[in-house]
Amino acid sequence: MKFLCVAVCLAVMCVESLAQNNQYLPPDKGYAYDKPNQPFPSSPQPQNVPRPQPTPGRPAPSYGPPAQDDHHHEPGMPFDFQYNVNDIETQNDYSHKAASDGDVTRGEYRVQLPDGRTQIVRYTADWKNGYNAEVSYEGEAKYPEGPGQGGANAGGYKY
Repeated sequence: MKFLCVAVCLAVMCVESLAQNNQYLPPDKGYAYDKPNQPFPSSPQPQNVPRPQPTPGRPAPSYGPPAQDDHHHEPGMPFDFQYNVNDIETQNDYSHKAASDGDVTRGEYRVQLPDGRTQIVRYTADWKNGYNAEVSYEGEAKYPEGPGQGGANAGGYKY
């Protein structure tokens, strides 16, 4: 019983110590972001829109006229990043880079495919047009030749 009490006390002390050194919590004094230069928009007030009148012999529509484009876009936080991974042992070779001005994000990622080609995806994304990508390939596909090479048991990536 005495051993159990000591073990529980040690576990509690370890948990408290780890909680104090946790680097994944937000900063105590908040983030140092600049305040926005525009006030946050208030939600739009509903408007009284007259409903269309029914046509004789047809039921009245159950919806109103098409809504106006009342989308208010708030720009995001600008960013710029990139990373590369080239692990020869596992044959993982890929990279990603992207940049945003807060409205439009542009980027590119590359992946080394098992057939030896590199797939390249260049993309643009924004609030109005969504995600648009152009996919291209570099290199020439090479496939194993001979008996016992290829097919479902060819090995693929090494883990």
